[in-house]
Amino acid sequence: MRSTSEPKEAALHRGAAASADTFLEIRDIHAQVGGQSVLQGLDLSVGQGDFLALLGHNGAGKSTLMRTIMGLVKPKQGSIVFDGNPLHGMATPQIKKHGLGLVPQQRGYFENLSVLDNLSLVEGAEGGSFTMETIFEMFPILVDRQKQLVGTMSGGQRQMVAISIALLSNPKLLMLDEPSVGLQPNLVARVMEVAKDINEKYGITIILVEQNIEKALGVAGRVAVVNRGRIALDKPTALVEAKEIWDLL
Repeated sequence: MRSTSEPKEAALHRGAAASADTFLEIRDIHAQVGGQSVLQGLDLSVGQGDFLALLGHNGAGKSTLMRTIMGLVKPKQGSIVFDGNPLHGMATPQIKKHGLGLVPQQRGYFENLSVLDNLSLVEGAEGGSFTMETIFEMFPILVDRQKQLVGTMSGGQRQMVAISIALLSNPKLLMLDEPSVGLQPNLVARVMEVAKDINEKYGITIILVEQNIEKALGVAGRVAVVNRGRIALDKPTALVEAKEIWDLL
């Protein structure tokens, strides 16, 4: 049985990240879901402008971590600091106002409303990069579908709406929780391209939770693997191979 203690190499990489322009700092987070312990002393640091791929097997704690950061799951122990602001104990609307956005697995849209109505509900930060015009430039198909009910759209189109809703709040850090689930391969590639463009063109920090290891490594600058509620590996993608990740899953 593999030890649950953090590997020395992972600790070294994590320590380096924490000392260099840390934007999001998570320390010793413990969290439960349904009475079951999921996060067990997890530590993670994300620098401003990073593109971090967060990988791990089903049930490892990836989605729970995203929900904990957003205040949807209350941690039992530990601290979360974003851009100098302690988030633990804050309500989700307050956390959003500090510049965090999440595209959840459940997509985060209203199926019985049109595309335009969904997007119009978002209260964006003033002076941000993303407006309705920017969204329509990024996803031209939504121009033609803006009056269509989101629930009647394809999976890929609904994912575009979900990402657009998150972007219109003009986040400083955007978390994408398994955005490729259920999508055709060509649409998976498009979602990854959009995520990379958001990071490189607009400078938004990205955390991508993903099952497709190869796709994630193709766009992210760093990769972290969650195993048994802790970070088991944290490296620049240029220094990690897919097999090394598979061995931890």
